[in-house]
Amino acid sequence: MIVIAVIGVLAFLIGLIVRVPQGQQQTATRGSGPAELSPRWYEFTLALILLAGVAAFALWLISSGTQWVWGDTIEDWRSDNRTITFAVVMIALAVIGVVISLVYALTQSSRGNEPPRRLAQVASAQTASAEVAPAGVPLAPAVPSPLRVLGLLALVVAILLLCWISLAASVQYGLIVQLIYPAGFAISLVLLFDKAVRMWNVKPGAESFREWLFCDLLVFLLVLAFLNARGAPTPEAYAGSFWDLLNLVLFLIAFWVVDRTAARGRFLIGYAYLIVLPLLLSIWQNILGVAAPISWWASPWPFLILASVFFILEAVTLVASTAERQTLPAIKDTLFVVLYAILLIVAAKSA
Repeated sequence: MIVIAVIGVLAFLIGLIVRVPQGQQQTATRGSGPAELSPRWYEFTLALILLAGVAAFALWLISSGTQWVWGDTIEDWRSDNRTITFAVVMIALAVIGVVISLVYALTQSSRGNEPPRRLAQVASAQTASAEVAPAGVPLAPAVPSPLRVLGLLALVVAILLLCWISLAASVQYGLIVQLIYPAGFAISLVLLFDKAVRMWNVKPGAESFREWLFCDLLVFLLVLAFLNARGAPTPEAYAGSFWDLLNLVLFLIAFWVVDRTAARGRFLIGYAYLIVLPLLLSIWQNILGVAAPISWWASPWPFLILASVFFILEAVTLVASTAERQTLPAIKDTLFVVLYAILLIVAAKSA
């Protein structure tokens, strides 16, 4: 409770410090037109420092499994149901608060800002279908409507109903392992090959580099998901068809958003999928009765914490930077992929 109080006081002070220059700017521009309160990078520096400290403390607390009460050490606090319930409630409230704050910050940053020139060129190129693009300016293809995904979702629902109505558990297992996952991997390889050989490109080099990082990581994790499904303890009692199909659908959506759209928040969608993926793995293991790993580092939680931290960093980057500046986000994504690879190696050695 003391730690939560300290965090609340620090958050209040950070908000107060941020509001001071905004109020001065409003006073200085009063009478000469509306003030443009665009976010500044230093307004998020203190919040990032606080966030890093909270994340490090949470990581240490969860991994150590100890707590201190007035100088006395109580081992393995995770064995107390009341403590676990309190921790879950506080974490849920913290997540809700962070999400609301990010949505508010993104909404404020989008007001009054002109669309990036590159996106305006893409939009004009999409509407001028009968015109010839100027020399040196590639014509961007029209982005398909997201509503078309409903047709694919209908097919997924039909497969689920087939599994639940007339297929035995072993047949469902064979369908997922021998058909669904190989088909998803084949589709991802085709998309990667198309990404490598296509001539048109309306995105800067840094954004293309970020897309390659995410796409390669997502495809590699799809391979790991296939190996995980293939290693199910008892195929005759397999009951994870829904979660495996959900994982594949979310993978395709995240891959398509990152690779085929030009939205600024598409990398945020990629991080969101990487947050959901460890949760799906944990649910899948509980349903199939997979034994929990001996080491905490071999569990899904380090990956969840890492993806959550970089999800917030990506949201802050969207607020504090413009669409043309992608060098720093590319460095951030490279660091994330390196840390993710280290966690995968550690998990493999600890399993």
